[in-house]
Amino acid sequence: MLAAIRRHAVAILPDLRPADIVPERTLAELGLNSVDRSEVVTNVMDDLDVYVPITEFRQAMPVGDLVGLFERHR
Repeated sequence: MLAAIRRHAVAILPDLRPADIVPERTLAELGLNSVDRSEVVTNVMDDLDVYVPITEFRQAMPVGDLVGLFERHR
């Protein structure tokens, strides 16, 4: 799950280093705007064939929480 988030975040922001995408940080802290974050989440769900209701996402959700959310819905 973390690898998928890293892959899709770096595809959107090529200057972002995968090693900087750690569970404690939010995608916003890493420089992704709201449209970028939505694209990362959508692409990860498509990549992993997972559906997470939009109501379960929080605006400032750390990457580690995203991983857990995707795992719960897998």
